[in-house]
Amino acid sequence: MGIPILLNGGTGVGKTSIVREVAKELRLPLIDIRLSTELPENVGGIPKVIPKDGYFVKVLNKDFSPAFESGAVIFFDELNRSISWVRNAVMSVFFERTLGGKKIHPATLVIGAVNIGEDYKDADVMDKALLARFAIINVTTDTYELLDYLSERYPISASIVASKVKAIGNKIYEENRFNQLTPTLTPRNLEFAAKVIETYHDDPFLRKLLYTVISPDIADILLADLDFSLIRSILAGQDVEVEEEKVSVILAVVSSMPLKEDEFLNAIKFAKKMYKKFGLEDSIVGFLSNLARRNRDFLMRHIRYINNEFPNLKSVLSL
Repeated sequence: MGIPILLNGGTGVGKTSIVREVAKELRLPLIDIRLSTELPENVGGIPKVIPKDGYFVKVLNKDFSPAFESGAVIFFDELNRSISWVRNAVMSVFFERTLGGKKIHPATLVIGAVNIGEDYKDADVMDKALLARFAIINVTTDTYELLDYLSERYPISASIVASKVKAIGNKIYEENRFNQLTPTLTPRNLEFAAKVIETYHDDPFLRKLLYTVISPDIADILLADLDFSLIRSILAGQDVEVEEEKVSVILAVVSSMPLKEDEFLNAIKFAKKMYKKFGLEDSIVGFLSNLARRNRDFLMRHIRYINNEFPNLKSVLSL
């Protein structure tokens, strides 16, 4: 979706490993940059004048070619340990998906990583304007996942860890405590939330994704009005009970979705049930109109059935 990602967590928690595995799974090259050791010109480019045309271009000191040509994972580690000039040099990647004045490939992922907390003395406070550009994922220590990892590679030593895994996990957490971040509330983040809903409306993973791009209080409001598990049940033809105040929202969402033929028919059955129970003629008319635009073939195929289901709305359906 073109939303840059910010991983926030304690030191050694596995942020780099996560990014490496993501790049491997997506079969994209990884461009791993530790910003705390970089100079601005290395990541932002060096201005160079073109004699013939008389204007400047930026020449990059690092090989970012995969990010432009075929897609890559760009990982800016230690984002809040870099000097402000270095951070400013990479702002265009987060803000505009450009690097050195050139647009990066649509398949390129941009990921940053930070440690924020009292124990991280050399780290800068993250600016709100910068945080508002990211989907924020707090990476916490899962001791049992760590044990699985160790068991694969160090089976003898891992058996010693296993016997004290809970106590060791508590110690690790205490020593690597960090301040968890939440997304800020801005119109941009609301747009991020809309992108997530549009893309993952029928995915059980939606709830977790939504909390990475919008503040929790707004996410709660959106999820309360839009129960996608309920919508999935409706489209599967299950008999569900719905409160009257939620019917219009559900009908509006269902009618704007690309549906399979069985889902289309189940949506009609649900609308008929709601029509008989609550009336809501305006919502039903809007539902049928949107359904006709997005699923015209199914509507024409089943128009006689729909006319029979909504005999009082024949004049509307004929339009």
